[in-house]
Amino acid sequence: MSKPPSKFNIAICGGGVGGLTLAFALSKSPDIRVDVYEAASKFAEVGAGIGVWWRTRQILKALGLEEDVVRLLSFRPGEDRVPSIQYRKGDQREGRAMGPMYSRGGLMGLHRAEFHEVLLNRLPSQCRTFTSKRLESYTQQPDAPIQLRFQDGSTATCDILIGADGLKSAVRKKMLQEAAAEVEMQNWDAEAAELRSLIEPRFSGVFSYRTLIPAERLSRIAPRHRVFSSPVQYLGKNKHIMAYPISRGRFINFVAFEVNPDEEGTHFGGAWVSNVDSSHVSNLFRSWEKEVGELVQCLYGLTITRWVVNVLSTLPFFAFGNVAVMGDAAHAMPPFQGAGAGQAMEDAWILAALLSHRLATRDTAAQVLGIYSRIRQPLAKEAWKRSRINGEHFALRRLGPDASPLRLQEITKDIQENFEWVSEMDAEQDMRRAMELLRAELTA
Repeated sequence: MSKPPSKFNIAICGGGVGGLTLAFALSKSPDIRVDVYEAASKFAEVGAGIGVWWRTRQILKALGLEEDVVRLLSFRPGEDRVPSIQYRKGDQREGRAMGPMYSRGGLMGLHRAEFHEVLLNRLPSQCRTFTSKRLESYTQQPDAPIQLRFQDGSTATCDILIGADGLKSAVRKKMLQEAAAEVEMQNWDAEAAELRSLIEPRFSGVFSYRTLIPAERLSRIAPRHRVFSSPVQYLGKNKHIMAYPISRGRFINFVAFEVNPDEEGTHFGGAWVSNVDSSHVSNLFRSWEKEVGELVQCLYGLTITRWVVNVLSTLPFFAFGNVAVMGDAAHAMPPFQGAGAGQAMEDAWILAALLSHRLATRDTAAQVLGIYSRIRQPLAKEAWKRSRINGEHFALRRLGPDASPLRLQEITKDIQENFEWVSEMDAEQDMRRAMELLRAELTA
């Protein structure tokens, strides 16, 4: 049987979780040709753990990936509302329980590299993948294919370009420059300057320190440590720790945060990712409760990576012409909702459904991408806002002088309410709105 003609060719720049989820979802449509361009020399995911909440779990189920993910776990998650994270005020010798956060189905902790491998393995052979292809820029003209230029001097073409190329996105840079140039033609210079100011990320004021602790190492020190049975978050003034089991219990995903509020919104001049000695992290959490000391004791000899947590200011749109951005390229946010990867997968799910629709053609591509932007931009903006608020709670910046048990419980309640959209609700209603907009605008 001959292959059906391609209705359009989609280029995805970026082969991380978001880009590969989009490629997988689009590959279900035989009339769409998908090319994935990865800047690195091989497909590999950077980072240690991914937290999957109910909302993202339902998207994985809709995409046909839920069973693949469950096989990465040491348990089968249910659907009941259960305790998902234990919160403790840990910045004192005797830690204090703040209470659990409840969520539907609990929190699924995944090893990022293992999930990335699942996506790679599920890509069909007709989805072409390329490595060592870092985009330099692109050119889009009316009624002509988009021209892609890569840093190695090679070129390619596509009908639709999706930037899943992260914080330093070349696609976002050119897209905002294009939009700014168009605005300038209407003599709106202030608006053009504002668009250009959104290109570069800004420092959130937060450093994260990440590693994987072999579970057997912690077990030798503290065989009944709380983290073996539940994700735990230890909170303190301008410092906090998140720890939970991943990879079928073989590792503890350990992430420590150091918060510098006065530096929020600045540009960080040093390396964004670097290795640090375990003594640096140990000193940050000296005099914290015993459980924290046991975790920190396990860090000796491990590779600990310090990440400068940079974020984007809110973009007014995620698409311009036949070009769109997704994931961190569109809405890099503070990591305090455990929703960064989930938001990228939600982008991919909505975008793939719109582009796979029979009403999506070369002629309507810009309209379709505009609908994606109008659906996803306000939702991602809300996730960004809630994540920042959570970060203030985790650093106890909203605690005030009253650290009574009642006040600590109130903080946990606030965190609970701030998480409910991602831990209790599903995104199906947003998919329905996207489809309704598509039908209303393209059949009018």
